[in-house]
Amino acid sequence: MNRTVANIIIDIIAAILFLGMIATGYILRFPLPPGSNKTLSLWSYTRHQWGDAHFWISLGLLVVLVVHIVLHWNWIVTVIGKRCHLVKTAQLSLVRSGILTGGIVTITIMLFAWTAQNSVKEIARPMRGKHLAHTHQIYDSSVTTQVQSNIGKESIEFWEDVYPIFENNCLSCHGPQKQLANFRIDRSEYLFGSNEREPLVLPGQSAISPLIAIVSGAKKDMPLADIHTLSEQDIVLIKAWIDSGAEWTVKTDAKK
Repeated sequence: MNRTVANIIIDIIAAILFLGMIATGYILRFPLPPGSNKTLSLWSYTRHQWGDAHFWISLGLLVVLVVHIVLHWNWIVTVIGKRCHLVKTAQLSLVRSGILTGGIVTITIMLFAWTAQNSVKEIARPMRGKHLAHTHQIYDSSVTTQVQSNIGKESIEFWEDVYPIFENNCLSCHGPQKQLANFRIDRSEYLFGSNEREPLVLPGQSAISPLIAIVSGAKKDMPLADIHTLSEQDIVLIKAWIDSGAEWTVKTDAKK
């Protein structure tokens, strides 16, 4: 294969990968915006899966660009060397510039990776949807009073009132994509118990349901107990749902 054909093939592959980056970037920004991973999918792929595709396409494009630069390295060094009056011996210039450029790129990538890895910090109390228990404490109290007054006026619907709480606060760690502590909040057998596990929800008895102890912060002897604490109005709704019989529709179980 001659150099011209190789260049054409590399350019076509680069163009296809570039269009792939644009397409996946559009999907991640508009059809599947941030926060939609648990509720939306496009062609059977969730936002996280499209994010993985975007990453691998970007990596592929980077590899193709490196190959493209290698194929044109002689021209690049010659043009830059002449403009900067650095070219004296062509072969020596190619070798030295290749080693220097490769070293700079490698060190830059390694430095970025090290900086990113060592700059990660654990959030003491992560944001959960719209709920920030500390900064919204006064707001929570007023809303809780309103929620308590409205509970007697209308029944609690699991899918409309309770599941959104689980979705905003729990699914990222205990859902289809990740099951920390081997627990899923979106499956009824994990809440109501099965042959292999004790129930967390006792219908009609919120006062003794272990789930309430977890989300209210009363259960201190568990990992990351503080992070599992929900806002007051969320706890009120979950209690009301349990006390009303903890009805669970098959619609939730259908979400894999």
